[in-house]
Amino acid sequence: MMKKNPLYLTGMLLMLSGISGYSQQHKELSLSHLWELTVDQYPSLTEKQAKIGESEYRKKELHNAAIPQVQLQLQNSFGTFEGTNGAFFPVPGVFNVSGKGAADQPGSGTTMNSFGSVLMDWKVSQFGKQQKMIEAAGYEVQEAKSNYEASKLSLLAKTTGRYLDLMYTSSGRSWADQNALRVKEIFDLSVSLAEAGLKPGADTALAAAAYLQAQAQQEDWIGRYQAGQIKLKELAPALVGEQVLPVQQYMAKLFTIENADSVAAKHPFLETLDKQLRVQVLQKEVIGKKQLPSISLLAGLSARGTGINPDGSLQNSYSSGFNNGAQNYLVGLGLSWNLTGLYTGSVEKKRAQKQVDAAQSRYQLQKLQMNTSLQAISSRIQAQLKQVTKTGSAVLKTTDAYVLYLSRYEAGLINLTDLLQIQSLLQQVEKSNIEVHQELWTQLNTKAELSGDYSFLFNQLK
Repeated sequence: MMKKNPLYLTGMLLMLSGISGYSQQHKELSLSHLWELTVDQYPSLTEKQAKIGESEYRKKELHNAAIPQVQLQLQNSFGTFEGTNGAFFPVPGVFNVSGKGAADQPGSGTTMNSFGSVLMDWKVSQFGKQQKMIEAAGYEVQEAKSNYEASKLSLLAKTTGRYLDLMYTSSGRSWADQNALRVKEIFDLSVSLAEAGLKPGADTALAAAAYLQAQAQQEDWIGRYQAGQIKLKELAPALVGEQVLPVQQYMAKLFTIENADSVAAKHPFLETLDKQLRVQVLQKEVIGKKQLPSISLLAGLSARGTGINPDGSLQNSYSSGFNNGAQNYLVGLGLSWNLTGLYTGSVEKKRAQKQVDAAQSRYQLQKLQMNTSLQAISSRIQAQLKQVTKTGSAVLKTTDAYVLYLSRYEAGLINLTDLLQIQSLLQQVEKSNIEVHQELWTQLNTKAELSGDYSFLFNQLK
């Protein structure tokens, strides 16, 4: 009876030493190292970084709009000439000087003309509209940065989830191997007892069937483990070969977790919505400023040539358009005011206020949901910690019972069916223990995402 117990323990020690030796030969992949490989290259984060750059350039564009706008125009044309003296700004970017020559010529003729001008339009006062637009653009930059941090946190939660899934399948594979080793031991024992005539030959067939089922479970967990390795490399393509994970920390005796009552106001998820709200508030103020006029300082220089001679006679050759040159300058103040905007702006402001109300509601809803989820998960974790302790004790007691029943079967005191039932119970208890740990780690991952702090998981899974 005592010969099989050392055999069982020897097999377990060999399996554990094999796992230990494998871990020593291959450095374990920590969660923090996996995150370092993921955060630098993952496309979703590089997209958000590009959005930050885009919003920063938009802010610079608004700053540039406050500097004087200078436009250059050059012309060479052929057409009729008939006009009166005077200077004016016909369209933005152009001012013109026109008139008759010294000697009158009845009717109108055709001639060549050349014209060039440089015009400056400097909006010296927009009654605060420009400043509000720049301020709103500044909050858009902050929103883009908060959105980046929120995406980064979501990606960290996804990375941790994949890491824990692989940890679960790694534990499951070890569990299947251990179960197959136990059933193989039962099979070998049933063969030896049947050959000695102490047990019926049917025991051998029944044990062989149980062993084949255990081997099938091994194949299932190997496939799931390999799939988990591939999914992990989606997040970190730089990973090469099979990754070894710290399963001992994953299945180790756990820790004390403090309850959390509320989400930090600086949480990236809330910060993003807060910046959206601030942008909407400033956009509403910009609409109010748009109802006010703009005052511009206008200045320009022009040089022109014409085929109209001082005596009023006309020249039609191409080069004549550069004769009879004249240079002029013009300065002035301009006021532009969209009077219709005084009416339509009130409707825009009402619409903008509704957008502000919606942004406030989104923020409050997100905060409420996150606080509720955090409190619920904290309570769930406390219960799961107790569950982990109890399932761990159940594994130890069931293992002891299995060893005793194995000895009783070897001594001929129980039949094979009873032993396989105990072995199946041990198998279920061990599987339940792994699942309880996985559920606990998953809840810890969710809590870390809600709190925005992964330091605890980084320290535990290293």
